Amino acid sequence: MIIDLSCPIELRGYELLHDDTGSVRAYIDLFNVSDLTVTAYAGTVRWSRDETQQGANDTVNVDCLAIPGGSRFRLSLSSSLVKYADRLEIYFSRVCFEGAPDWTPRDGDLVNVGEQHALEGAELTRLRRTAGEDALMYPETQDEYWRCVCGRINPLSLDECARCRRERSHVLTDLSRKTVNMTTDERFRRAVRQNRAAHSRSRVPDAGRRTKWYIALMFLACAGFLALAAYVGLQG
Repeated sequence: MIIDLSCPIELRGYELLHDDTGSVRAYIDLFNVSDLTVTAYAGTVRWSRDETQQGANDTVNVDCLAIPGGSRFRLSLSSSLVKYADRLEIYFSRVCFEGAPDWTPRDGDLVNVGEQHALEGAELTRLRRTAGEDALMYPETQDEYWRCVCGRINPLSLDECARCRRERSHVLTDLSRKTVNMTTDERFRRAVRQNRAAHSRSRVPDAGRRTKWYIALMFLACAGFLALAAYVGLQG
């Protein structure tokens, strides 16, 4: 699956329903990942059917909106271009904001992330116990992006997830498959190591201050010795 990492609207999921003639009705879940209010958008919808490898494109233009930043919204579409279509992709060509310039695609922001599959059962329960109820999968990094536990794909240059605002360092370190599935003993040893590391870091400034005081005292001692020697020389 191709994703534009710069796009302020992301596809969160969809449901496809068919009538007796094979025409399809799509209910598409979208999310405004920006902090701005979306007022309109345009794009291309790709309908396809895996069994026959058929595919066709359709255009979409929606306006008169007021979608706040960080919120979900839905788009409903119908099509008969591909009978019994079972796959949908959407690529946005323009997103308009309230009080801000329009967004349009840029070169270099497209990445192929393949298919994403959410965890299920006990494994998903364990992850959500640690990461929160919006967690869907373990995080990972690739050459051009990192994937958050909420499922959002982010460019490597981004320090926090564009959707859930989790910090990248926290996600990749504390919410990884290895960390989440640690035994009690492994968690204890990890906590001990972290405490030792934090204690060592906190001692560095103290050591630096002690070194500065030592140098200052040595300087004063030398200056005093020189002054005393000069005084004795004058008396002699």
